[in-house]
Amino acid sequence: MKRILMTLGLGIVMLGAGQTKSPMTPERNDLKDTMKTLAGGLMRIQEAILYNDREELLAGVRMLKRIEDGYLTKHGEALKRYMPDNPEFAVALAKKSERNIERYVRTMKEDIFSKHDYSNIAAGYSHIVQECVGCHQKLRKWRWER
Repeated sequence: MKRILMTLGLGIVMLGAGQTKSPMTPERNDLKDTMKTLAGGLMRIQEAILYNDREELLAGVRMLKRIEDGYLTKHGEALKRYMPDNPEFAVALAKKSERNIERYVRTMKEDIFSKHDYSNIAAGYSHIVQECVGCHQKLRKWRWER
C-alpha cells in the first residue's frame, strides 16, 4: 500500500514537473489545485481504509466534497487545451467523470454513516480512481513507456 501512496505522490510531482515548459495561467493553476485536492482526498481515504480509521475516512470524503460542485466543468477552458483536436469531447468526458465521482462520493458517505461497510467504501474508492485514470488516459494521452 505504501507503493500506491508513493505512486500517487510521484504522479503529482511529475504532473507539476511536466508543466514547467509553459507558463501557468490562472485557470491552469486552478485546475492543478483542484487535482491536488482530489488526489489528497483519495490518499486520505485509502489510508483510512487500510487502518480502519473512520475520522480519516470522513476527512478524505470532506476533501472530495469540498471540490465536488462543478470542479471539472468549471475548468472547461483549461480542459479544452488538453485536447485541441476535440475540445467538446474533453468537456463532455470531464462532465461525465464529474457526475460519476459525485455519485461515488455520495454512496461512500452513506456507507460511512449508515452501513459501516468498508468493502463498499473501498469499492467506491476504486471506482473514483478508475474515473481519474480513464480521464487522464484520454485527455492527457498517458501511455506506458516501452
